[in-house]
Amino acid sequence: MQKRQRQMIVGLAFVVASTAMLFSMDAAEKSDAVSKETEKAASGKIAPQQRIQFEQEKAKAHMQELEERMFRLSKLINESQPEDAARLLLGLRKAREQLILDRMGEASKMLDDLKLDQASKEQKEILVLLEELKKLLLTADIGLELKLEQLRKLIDSRETLNKLLKKEELQFANTLDQQNKQENKKDLKALETSEQRNQKAAENLEQMLREYGAGSKGICQSLAGAGKCMGGACKSLGESKPKPASADQKKAIEQLSQAQLETKKLEEQLRKEVESLVRQRVMDQLQDMITQQKQIREVTAKLQDRVAQNQKQALAAVRRLASSEEKIIDLCSESIELCELTQFSMVLPVALGAVREQMEFVNEGLLHGKADKAMIDDQLQIEKDLQSLLDAMIDASRPSNKQGGQCKGCKGNRNKLLAEVKMLRWMQQSVHQRTENLDTLIDQKKITEPAQRERIELLSVRQKEIDSVTGRLHSMTCPHCLAGGE
Repeated sequence: MQKRQRQMIVGLAFVVASTAMLFSMDAAEKSDAVSKETEKAASGKIAPQQRIQFEQEKAKAHMQELEERMFRLSKLINESQPEDAARLLLGLRKAREQLILDRMGEASKMLDDLKLDQASKEQKEILVLLEELKKLLLTADIGLELKLEQLRKLIDSRETLNKLLKKEELQFANTLDQQNKQENKKDLKALETSEQRNQKAAENLEQMLREYGAGSKGICQSLAGAGKCMGGACKSLGESKPKPASADQKKAIEQLSQAQLETKKLEEQLRKEVESLVRQRVMDQLQDMITQQKQIREVTAKLQDRVAQNQKQALAAVRRLASSEEKIIDLCSESIELCELTQFSMVLPVALGAVREQMEFVNEGLLHGKADKAMIDDQLQIEKDLQSLLDAMIDASRPSNKQGGQCKGCKGNRNKLLAEVKMLRWMQQSVHQRTENLDTLIDQKKITEPAQRERIELLSVRQKEIDSVTGRLHSMTCPHCLAGGE
């Protein structure tokens, strides 16, 4: 492990050093122009908003240079350090997909138009994207990141394929309607145009899926076949021959359906490949959330007496804790996204959503300088809830030959099922406790009517989620697992 870490550090150091070298080469060419603009800005001869805009333009230029360097550097180290090269290309692709450079340009335009509030909001969102990019470039396991990115794209491709299939089915139905009609050249021309769009979409999708290599060969062949049939249908529709066109469309639908099945298989294969790694990452994130939440609680407890005395410095310190709570919320959201993406747990993303909801209440309280016993109790409860979920995940990670064994029916690991049930039980207990707490607040008239309605609505949503996920878990569980037999 230490050897691997050393190799990663050396690799990252090489990337940083090489990037700095490329930066110095580029900066030398532009130093004169930049220095003149800087002197002009420093002299006070331009308005403050223009100076801010100038800084925004510089940030945009740096981002553009960064994208160029990432591409060039990935080429330079592709043979000697393929992992770092893949990391840079993934970062570049992510930056371009998220339109970071374009958004920087939009922020600059907003500043030029004196739309300062909008520009500030846009800059904050850009900073979040840049932080994500930085995290991606420094991640220890780029192989996992690449597979997760593939999985996201594959899911998007499957959704695109589903839409295309529905469009082609509609084309087929409309073409059948035209077979017994006379003087329908105008309608057939419209169908031909729509068929051409479908053919183009199939070709684009095939091209996109080629990057998966041998794993997507069957999908690409089915899409190519569908595109060929669509081309035949286009020709027949152009010749006012709806009957042969419908025959080609039917074949195209069969090919698209086959591609859909194969895409699902590839998606499942990718999920299985990353499941254990993602599970471990989520467990690590849960532990990080517990540690950070404990630190916030301890600081809140230290400030409690001073806040009660309305000391300004203490109130300001409590409000600053909100930014730390927001980081925990972001980490929780990332864990939820990983769970939903890989589907390794049905209950965990819903359970984490409930905990995140409590984090948001705590964050709001911190922003208002709240540091009383109730706030500390809420923070402690979040720690306990996260620990309960972590314990359940640890149980689920045990191999099937220990404490639960393998189900004789589905051959699955019953420890995973037991962990899901534990999380469901925790969720129901949490909703029950929150319902009792709300009932007490109502009896004591310590809650306003709007706040009461809001909390009741949230509890209702959580209860419906528990009912829904319980039903889904039951329907997906084999009779032997339900009976508890080995």
